[in-house]
Amino acid sequence: MPPSLPVRLRARLSRAAAPPREELIARHVRGRSFADVGCMWQIHGGIAFAAEAAGAVRVTGMDLMGQTPEYQAEHARRGSAVRFVQGDLHDESALAQLGAHEVVWCSGVLYHAPHPLLTLERLRSVTQKTLLLATETLPERPLARNVCVFAPRPGTHPTHTEAFDPARGYVNWYWGITPSALRAMLAATGFNIVEEHRTAFHTTVVALVNQTG
Repeated sequence: MPPSLPVRLRARLSRAAAPPREELIARHVRGRSFADVGCMWQIHGGIAFAAEAAGAVRVTGMDLMGQTPEYQAEHARRGSAVRFVQGDLHDESALAQLGAHEVVWCSGVLYHAPHPLLTLERLRSVTQKTLLLATETLPERPLARNVCVFAPRPGTHPTHTEAFDPARGYVNWYWGITPSALRAMLAATGFNIVEEHRTAFHTTVVALVNQTG
């Protein structure tokens, strides 16, 4: 383990997969407000509903795409109070609609963002206490730390199969991010990582807002 890692992080660093996301969220949300940034694509608000069921007191989902029929049906079935904001995290007006929450979950977003530091800054602006961030990552590079690969080639990551096309916007994998680069970017944007789970191509972190930054 690299000696530069903080002691408390080394103690909680796992090279196994993260706990199931619903379990991870349930550990942090009871009695707190919760937002899921990127809540709709393929999961239809499922994480937001899980947070609500786990005792979050105010839940908001945000996505560029609109409400799916599956989301609307589940919202009605549950009699849910989850609020949905359609918009881009990088847009000031959408950010204002989302508002600040004590716990923020964001999965599968960072590597699709053209400017990931800006994305993390936006997440910091709406996170009052805890960020739960899950992202695809690349293995560390020999003799180099904090590496990000712009527009990685298809096949660089097992789930990355399509060539970069500027016309497709956020569909693209703009970045292949190594775990060390992710840690450095989180530190630069005002977060302290207290828990990290890694597999060869995925990283999930629990990060607290740096109140002194």
